[in-house]
Amino acid sequence: MTARSLHDFTHVVKEARAALDAFLDGLNSHDLEKWTSTLHFPQIRVHEGAVTTWQNPEEYIRSSQAELEALLASGWHHSTWDEVEFPQVSADQVHAQVRFSRHDAEGSPLGVFDSIYVVTRQNGRWGVLARLGYEAA
Repeated sequence: MTARSLHDFTHVVKEARAALDAFLDGLNSHDLEKWTSTLHFPQIRVHEGAVTTWQNPEEYIRSSQAELEALLASGWHHSTWDEVEFPQVSADQVHAQVRFSRHDAEGSPLGVFDSIYVVTRQNGRWGVLARLGYEAA
């Protein structure tokens, strides 16, 4: 990305980062409705060699309840961004390259993951449209 394009899209990166932070806050709240409100639909996730698509918020909440319960049962309490970069930016779509960690209630790390998040502006609102990720070695 050139210095000029970075300058032109500074506000876009700031808004996309706010959407990512809202996503993580929603996840860390353990409230599926709050978390789901940070997404766009259809929602796409590529992980563990599979592609999962949810067509609407209701479907996402319904199918994600068991995953959230399993995550909590594993000892997970919250996640944090370790690194966030924006290698591709346009006016309405940003690709965020992230590394995040999962932590237990005491803050001890449980795992580190590398992902690409596709963050888009739709109808004036920024949200996460797609996530592609895996556990970092």
